[in-house]
Amino acid sequence: TRPYSPASTYKIPHSIFALDAGVVADEFEIIEWDGEKRAIPAWNCDQTLGSAMSHSVVWVYERFAAKIGDEKECLYMEQIDYGNSATTGKDPFWVGGDLMISAQGQIHFLRTLYENNLPFQEIHQRLVKDLMIIEAGSDWILRAKTGWNGQVGWWIGWVESPAGPVFFALNIDTPRRLKNLPSREGISRAILRSLKALPQ
Repeated sequence: TRPYSPASTYKIPHSIFALDAGVVADEFEIIEWDGEKRAIPAWNCDQTLGSAMSHSVVWVYERFAAKIGDEKECLYMEQIDYGNSATTGKDPFWVGGDLMISAQGQIHFLRTLYENNLPFQEIHQRLVKDLMIIEAGSDWILRAKTGWNGQVGWWIGWVESPAGPVFFALNIDTPRRLKNLPSREGISRAILRSLKALPQ
């Protein structure tokens, strides 16, 4: 129940907001790089919504936020009951700012998205769910997103199978970045396999 910064897990709802606001048209639109060299090589080129999601390209979502504006961003979050809906504090607000959400809040959001019950066009919800696909087998799909704000690491998502969806939202402390960050997925995958939600 304890809330934390969502970090890049916020890219899931943020992508839906950007599509609804018309600041990005679809998964094919080219988002031009501004030429500024950043520490992560995958960020230093033109992007699409898909690449920005998979590589957690912060500058793309900062651009979305600037075009949407704080007031509309707050309204969007309030409409889906997302955390404390705060856009204040250090930029970007979903990493170093005041936006906070609990694991239970994440699950509530994911369930609503899974059911296409967010107050947005279904086509946009389905598109973002497609961008979340990490792995798939003959009868299962894993959709997920990582997040990290320098202290807390997230891995959230769900596994779909004929038995029904299994949702997860893990947050962990990361005092040793290189060792701890891979544990987000490792711990979650181990639990999902123990529940037979993922194949061994």
